[in-house]
Amino acid sequence: MDPLGYLVEWIAIYGIFGLFAIGLAERFLPALPSYGVLVAIGIAADDEVWSLHNAVIGTTVGSSIGALVLYLLVRAAGKKRTTALLYSVGGWVGLSRSRIDWTLSSLRERQSALTILSQLIPTVRLISPVAAGLLGTSTLRFVTGVSVGIVLWNGLFIAGGYLTVLAIPGMNSSALALKILVLLVATELFIALVWRLQRRYSMRPDLGASKR
Repeated sequence: MDPLGYLVEWIAIYGIFGLFAIGLAERFLPALPSYGVLVAIGIAADDEVWSLHNAVIGTTVGSSIGALVLYLLVRAAGKKRTTALLYSVGGWVGLSRSRIDWTLSSLRERQSALTILSQLIPTVRLISPVAAGLLGTSTLRFVTGVSVGIVLWNGLFIAGGYLTVLAIPGMNSSALALKILVLLVATELFIALVWRLQRRYSMRPDLGASKR
């Protein structure tokens, strides 16, 4: 069984529009594993269903437009309503209120860099357009940052699928996606642990200064 492989077969029917549509859909369907779909798209690129650069461009444009739509909806809806909705959606994708508050705080402090980096963190990347809208990030800064982040995210997994099938012909897309999920979860847990330790250390008084 290879459900992701079947999904890519459907995308292939519509060519570049299918790539655009799946990029757009992953912004509004949290249950859709974007990394898995991207890996499967990369695997299909080796079968000449589409070129590698077309796969990156098509999915990036779709995902970027989806992120922009979310950002503009937040700006139009207002802070109070959007914050309540953000907490609700966060619960659906496994994000606690404290994690959401941390994301908002981090984006507020370093908006340009973290708009890019937020697109490289699973689950956080889904709420970052909403967070940017809440914080009043300028449209130009948001579009630039999120587009760069999406190119990196999409390019990484599409290239990963492409290179994997070159090394292991006939690789099952869904099996590879599952292995990547384990790696992503482990990486995210490691990053969260490092961040908490760093934050705890930064909150401690300067022992050296106190001795003086």
